[in-house]
Amino acid sequence: MCGIIGVVGRGEVQSSLLDALKRMEYRGYDSAGICVRNSGFLTCRKEAGKLFNLEQSLAKSPLAGSAGIGHTRWATHGIPSRENAHPHLGAGVAVVHNGIIENHESLRKKLIADGVNFQSETDSEVIPLLLSTELGAAEFGTVEMAEAWQCTVEQLEGTYAIVALRAKGDDCLWFARRGSPLLLGRGAAGVYAASDALALAGLADEVLYLEDGDIGCISLSNVEIHQHGAQVERCWQSMPVSEQSSGKAGFDHFMQKEIFEQPRVIADILNAYVQGVDITFPEASLLDDAVLPNRIVMVACGTSYHAALTARYWLERYLQVSVEVDVASEYRYRNPVIGPDTWLITLSQSGETADTLEALRLFKSNTPDNLALTLCNVPESSLARESDGTIPLLAGVEVGVASTKAYTAQLAVLALLVLKIAYECRVMSEADTKRHLAAMRQVVDGMHVLLGHADQVQALTPLFDDIHGALFLGRGPCFPLALEGALKLKEISYLHAEGYAAGEMKHGPIALIDSRLPVVVLAARKYHLQKVLSNLREVQARGAKVILLTDMADQDIPDNVDAVIPLPEGDSFTTPLFAAIPLQFLAYYVARSRGTDVDQPRNLAKSVTVE
Repeated sequence: MCGIIGVVGRGEVQSSLLDALKRMEYRGYDSAGICVRNSGFLTCRKEAGKLFNLEQSLAKSPLAGSAGIGHTRWATHGIPSRENAHPHLGAGVAVVHNGIIENHESLRKKLIADGVNFQSETDSEVIPLLLSTELGAAEFGTVEMAEAWQCTVEQLEGTYAIVALRAKGDDCLWFARRGSPLLLGRGAAGVYAASDALALAGLADEVLYLEDGDIGCISLSNVEIHQHGAQVERCWQSMPVSEQSSGKAGFDHFMQKEIFEQPRVIADILNAYVQGVDITFPEASLLDDAVLPNRIVMVACGTSYHAALTARYWLERYLQVSVEVDVASEYRYRNPVIGPDTWLITLSQSGETADTLEALRLFKSNTPDNLALTLCNVPESSLARESDGTIPLLAGVEVGVASTKAYTAQLAVLALLVLKIAYECRVMSEADTKRHLAAMRQVVDGMHVLLGHADQVQALTPLFDDIHGALFLGRGPCFPLALEGALKLKEISYLHAEGYAAGEMKHGPIALIDSRLPVVVLAARKYHLQKVLSNLREVQARGAKVILLTDMADQDIPDNVDAVIPLPEGDSFTTPLFAAIPLQFLAYYVARSRGTDVDQPRNLAKSVTVE
C-alpha cells in the first residue's frame, strides 16, 4: 500500500525522492508528499491526487537539501487531502508511516491534553508529535534522539514501517519496522530507506531487509540496528531489481507488458525447477523427504486465492489428501481447527500481504511441528522468511496492480509441486509424470500462440458496451478461472462481474440473465464439457450474449455463440494456464475502451500491507 522513501544523499535529493515515488505508484495511493532537510530546517510539500500534482508544485518551487523523506498515501484514517498526506510534522521532526497505529485515539487524547495541536485526521500524525514531545524543547544530541526514538516507538501499538527525519544534527534517517515492509539501501549517491526494492532501482547497489522489531538509524557513514534494546547485524544483499526491469519496454501499460512476459516466466520456472523427471525446489528442500500429510490448508487473498482454489482440484485428485482453501482475512479470525499432520501452503505475490502473514503466524503458533510452505514472488519477504520453505515464483517485478504473470506463475509452480509430491510419494507413475511435464513444456509455445491472437479478444469489447454486468461460468478448475476472470474485469474496468460455478447458475444468478449481461463460458474438454455446454444453452435461451473459451474442435462448437476464443488443447494442469491469458486480455481491452487507469485502478493497492 503506502510507499515510503528516505534519502541521505551526497547532493540534492529532491529528484531521487520523486523518482522513487514514481516507481512505487503501482502500490496504489491517493496523495503524495516530500520533506527535505536543509541547513537545520525542514520544508514540506504535499498534494492530494496523483504524483503529477506534487511534481507540478515542486517544479514551481523546488526544495533544496541533502536529506529527505517522501510518501505516497493510500487513505485509511481520514479522506485523501493535502492535510492528511504525509510527511507529517512535529516540532523539528518529520515522519512518514505505512501501517495502522491501533492506539492512536488514546495517544491523540493524551497529546491534546498536554496542549499539542493536530493538523490532520490521520493515525500517523501521533508519531511525530510523540517524538517531538519526547525530544522536548532543549537541544539534544544523537544519543538523546536515539532514546526519544526508542521511547516513541515503544508507545505505538499496531503495524508500522516508519522513517523519520530531524531538523537538527547530522543527516540521517531514523527507522522502525513492525508488520509492514521496510528495507535499507546504499549506493554511490547515498543511503536509503524504502518500502520495497523497486523504489531503489537505479539508486542503490545493495539492500538490507529489516526484520520485525528492528529500530535504528542510517547515515552516509554508518548504520545502527537494534532489536529488543541490543545492537544487531543484518546482511546486505545485491540489489535484486534493475532500472531496466522496472520500465514498460515499449508497451502502453505495465499490465500489457506483463501479460506478454508470461511465456518467459513459465520457461524460467521449468528451467529452474525441472530436470528430466526430477522436480527440485532448492529453498524448500524439506519437501524432498516429505510424507503425505493427512490434510493440507491453503491460505491466500485475491488472485492468489483463485490459484489456490485451482490447486485444490489437483491436490485432491492426484494425492487423495483433504484440502481446505481459505481467504486469509477469514482464516485468521475464525478460530480454525488445525490439528497435527497438516501442511499450510500460503500464496502471495509480494510476500507482505498482512492477512496472509498473520494466518501463517497463527498456524505456526498453534502447531509449530507442522510444515508451512509459501509460494512467493519476493524471496526476501516476511512471508518467505517466516515459512519453513519457500518456492520463489520467478515472475520478476510485477508493477500492474491487477496480477497477471504472478498468477500464472503460481499455477505453474503449484502444478510442479503436485507432480513432485505425487511422484515421490508413489501415487503417480513415472510415465504419467513425464506425460504431464511434457504438457507443461508445451505451455510456452501455446501461450505465444494466444498472445498472437490478442486482436481477436480486443474485437470483443463492443459486447461490453451498455451492459449492467458480466457473468463468468466454469466447472472444475475452470470455476476458479471464472472467479479470476470476473475479478480482473472488476479491478480495472469498474464493471460489476461475477464468477460462478456453472452448475450453481440455476440457484440464483440465472435471474440476472438478459441481453445486457454478457456471459463468458469456460468450456474445456478436460472439465465436464457436456455439463458446461448444457449450462451454455440455458443462458442462450434467455437472450444472453455468450463468449465461449474452449479447446473444442471447430465442428463441435455450439451454434449461435456470439464469440469464440479458441484455446490450445491442454491437460488437467495446463488448461488453466492457457485460459488465463484471454481472460486477462478481455479485462485489459475492455478497461482501455472505457478509459480507466489500467495499471493503477482506483482505490486499489498492489501490496495490501494493512488490514
